[in-house]
Amino acid sequence: MSWWWNSHDETFAARLAGPADRPALSALLADTWRRQGPLAVEEQATLLRNGLSTIALAHKDAVGFLGLSARMPAGSPAETWVDLALTAVAADRPIGKVLQGLLDPALSALRGHGVTGLACLAGEGWLRDGLMAAEFVQVDRVVGYAHNFGRTVPEALPAATLRTAHAADFDAIQAVNAEAFDPFWRYGDATILSWLLTSDHATLAEMDGQVTGFALTSHNPENEYAYLIRLATLPSHRDRGIGRQLVADALDYARVIGAGGLALNTQASNLVSRGLYESLGFRPTGQALSVMVYPM
Repeated sequence: MSWWWNSHDETFAARLAGPADRPALSALLADTWRRQGPLAVEEQATLLRNGLSTIALAHKDAVGFLGLSARMPAGSPAETWVDLALTAVAADRPIGKVLQGLLDPALSALRGHGVTGLACLAGEGWLRDGLMAAEFVQVDRVVGYAHNFGRTVPEALPAATLRTAHAADFDAIQAVNAEAFDPFWRYGDATILSWLLTSDHATLAEMDGQVTGFALTSHNPENEYAYLIRLATLPSHRDRGIGRQLVADALDYARVIGAGGLALNTQASNLVSRGLYESLGFRPTGQALSVMVYPM
């Protein structure tokens, strides 16, 4: 199914994308600054093959792309979320109209599959404005925190035994992740595994032989700060200081490698996590992303 938009010289057609659209997508990504998402060729190829992503074409030129990635169902009752993994709109095209056009064939493909909704994190600017024009709604914000070691870190009592996490620990990590987060924030197995394998400092917390929490931290030498990618503890073991101990461990790692500090993100609505970070000396950076959702 194609979706047509015709207004003077703004004519384009949107349809489901396929592997044959790779040259047109590559040209669009090279030509426009309105893009958010992975630029790796392998990831683009996956999005073009999944039967969910859409492309908008004016003649043979791509003027928009919506790379969609469906998560596995999670929770009870099950929720199935689809992420806007890669979004691009030509610089000379109306953002809202192109995104609306891209959405139509995507929704046609998703309806009937029990999809809960589409989700995207967007900063202030073109993408957030375009998503709102396409009837997405903001349901929360993701706010940034940072610790620059200029503040004293309260000592974390040894609530649990910490050890290095390995790929073989993935099942235990995913089990904690599944219990710690609502389906919307849980992400898929592939995402969590990727974070585990690419993190520079992966730590497990154990109590009585049971994995009760984990923290994944990375550091790009080109960035001043190390970054705490993911922190989770079992709900049954909260309020025992495990999260505090894991964050303190991540801070120690960042200090040892010579990073300028440790940065992280959390939901604006998660007052418990924000309280933990602020009690350890983290301060808001002023950076925030809007959590945009299109309910099905």
